[in-house]
Amino acid sequence: MTHPLRRGLSLLLVEDDTELAVVMARWAAWVGATMDTAGLGSIALALAAAKTYDAVLLDLSLPDMDGERLYARLVGLRPALASRVIILTGGAVGQASQAFLYRTRCPVVLKPFDLESLARQIARLEFAAA
Repeated sequence: MTHPLRRGLSLLLVEDDTELAVVMARWAAWVGATMDTAGLGSIALALAAAKTYDAVLLDLSLPDMDGERLYARLVGLRPALASRVIILTGGAVGQASQAFLYRTRCPVVLKPFDLESLARQIARLEFAAA
């Protein structure tokens, strides 16, 4: 059973793994959320400029920019996102990424993850904002 999330939640998934993005979009629809997906940081920025999101699920490794740079640009565009980003990562986190995660205090979900863990992290963002 997936952790209950507020229906109508608006999520932005920034993930270059197409298969994972498809699974997550189906999951979002199943729990009553909307999810836009972007495989590139530039697309994520365009989406965030056009729409407000309740949370951003951000892969640290993207083909066109790293997660730290994209985070800074997203927060510059929409400052409220600073506390609404969840980092998705599958590899070892290097020193630079560790410093970024420490500085931003973004929650981290390690790949592979189960959707229950992800739902718990999203719910924590929702409760913190309430």
